Amino acid sequence: MASNIKYPDKSMLWFIEGDKLGLLSNVDSSGNTRTTDRKQWKAISETVSEGILLSYQGEPNKVTSITSSLDIDNTLQVSIVDYVKRCLYMDKAAKGRQEDSAVSLSLAREHNRKFKEGVRKYGQRKREKTGGTRAVVPYDLT
Repeated sequence: MASNIKYPDKSMLWFIEGDKLGLLSNVDSSGNTRTTDRKQWKAISETVSEGILLSYQGEPNKVTSITSSLDIDNTLQVSIVDYVKRCLYMDKAAKGRQEDSAVSLSLAREHNRKFKEGVRKYGQRKREKTGGTRAVVPYDLT
């Protein structure tokens, strides 16, 4: 694509809302940066002929304390609960009497099975929090 914009990744924004793709730029077609706040970001004035390649990084937030919320997809929340229950039952089995330990250990195995099944079922799906390269070929925006 012939363009006067040398580094479009530093002067362009994009968003996807439903099945619509929005492209904004803070430079005009000659490559000059717009400086007024109200009109700084506008729709691009470039011609798109071969499609657009969008790339982004989406990493979940790290857990930093016991009160932090997990930044995970909703489908994995039940699996996290099963993981925590598995760990609690294993701790209980290690500290309890022998007859209680057998029950706790079987419950730990059951929650471990549910956890692994949930991660296998939902963990490989590509979600919006997964970064990577995507190609979008939009309809004519002019």
